[in-house]
Amino acid sequence: MPAAAAAARQTRLQKPAMHTLYRRIITVPLYSFIRNPVFAAHRLPVLAAMLFMALADNAFAHGVTLKLQSTQPSESALTRHFISPWAQQIHDASGGRINLLGAQAEQTAPAADLFQLAQDRAADVVWLDHANAPEKFPRFSIFGSALPGSSSAGSSQALWYWCEVNDLAFREFKELRILAASRHDAPLFHMREKSIASLSDLSGLKIAVPNGDGREFLAALGASPLVMPASEMGKALGDASVDGVLLSWSSLETYGLGSLVKTHVAAPSGAPWAYAEISALLMNPDAYRGLADDLKTIVRANSGIDVSAWIGKVLDETAARARQGAAERGDTIGNLSGSDLAGWNLAAEAAIAKRVKALDEQGLRGEKMVGKVRALITEYDTAR
Repeated sequence: MPAAAAAARQTRLQKPAMHTLYRRIITVPLYSFIRNPVFAAHRLPVLAAMLFMALADNAFAHGVTLKLQSTQPSESALTRHFISPWAQQIHDASGGRINLLGAQAEQTAPAADLFQLAQDRAADVVWLDHANAPEKFPRFSIFGSALPGSSSAGSSQALWYWCEVNDLAFREFKELRILAASRHDAPLFHMREKSIASLSDLSGLKIAVPNGDGREFLAALGASPLVMPASEMGKALGDASVDGVLLSWSSLETYGLGSLVKTHVAAPSGAPWAYAEISALLMNPDAYRGLADDLKTIVRANSGIDVSAWIGKVLDETAARARQGAAERGDTIGNLSGSDLAGWNLAAEAAIAKRVKALDEQGLRGEKMVGKVRALITEYDTAR
């Protein structure tokens, strides 16, 4: 027998196999314990504890599967360039021990429904789209107001910081863990047939918006706003029940509305946004607490201001792509003139005044809060 083979054989003889070690360390003592009448009264509790430990060890070793729910279409840029890569990034960082199983909720499901799913743990992680809900999330929803902005990436970082310093996970999201937050790109008018040369042209026009912030702004301009989910706007445009929509470029592409409109009109240069679509990535607290400590670290590392900036960057790139697509189709793209800036600002101020009043009625210092949000957006979203 070659010397190397003989040495290996001798090592195997000296080193007991794993099943032998298991028998010596676990099986034999456990059998003795079960047979010993002295410990009869304690057998069931101890065996139950040992079974629990074995199951827990198995769970930690093999990882967990978390259900992630979103109303975003599976082919949307946000799904393809953020939600799916983010889930894969966590899976890879955990060595395959965290599996985020995607599930699409009905696109018409309101944010409140997904919020409830996360609370009840019918979903472990949710992408809370169009979360403008002043009555439910008053502090968070300030970012949906008619405030300035230049990019989604910058505004989203400001929103994340606002969530952190105000402890909104506890104060407004009922202890759901806020993993990231986003403020979408600026909304603009996307019209079917009728063009808008000035603000006066809006009088009586039926314009769809996805939330109450947009409704307040349009009402101040004399338009006839209709609030509906962005996923329903395609049908409304198709059957001519609306003249146009006030929506971000990124949402126009997400919901496939580009082919249904011909004219795109943005705010006058230097004007605040009409409103903003705001969203949040949330996690059920029990789902988080149930993770092993090292997996919690991975979730924390894939949360926060940088992840919020990532979402914003995806939205900014989607907006640029949607605008380019409109130009290639031969659509008319422009801005309202400077002569309309004063009227636009008045509508924005009227919408902000209503927001301040609502905050005051909820016992919050509305004007001070709006001022702080404005300053944060300026700090994080300086025009590039």
